[in-house]
Amino acid sequence: MTDKKHILLIEDDALILQAYQIGLEQAGFKVSTARDGRAGLAAILEGKPDLILLDLILPKKDGFEILEAVQKNRHVHDPAIIVLSNLGQSSDIERAKTLGARDYVIKANHSMKDVIEKVKKLLL
Repeated sequence: MTDKKHILLIEDDALILQAYQIGLEQAGFKVSTARDGRAGLAAILEGKPDLILLDLILPKKDGFEILEAVQKNRHVHDPAIIVLSNLGQSSDIERAKTLGARDYVIKANHSMKDVIEKVKKLLL
């Protein structure tokens, strides 16, 4: 039995969360979820996922705060992070990448299939 790669999906929109969870599980990944930034950060520290799909606009802690916290703890755990957001300003993209995001996906411009392919390239 092979160990499935663990993906943490941090997204506050229930429909998007459910759709991505199903799609990623069907692609063979173990998926856990969080609906706000505080729960997401706790899940990162406790679950040590291989990859994080991170929305930026979240209640309780935004995605940038999560990126900063992960960056401070990279010596303990260094997951791959893909930002999955509708913020498309170049300043947001640059900031996320500076804080350690490996990729930045604008939700409106990419299909779930595109995102799953990006995940596979980083993990498999």
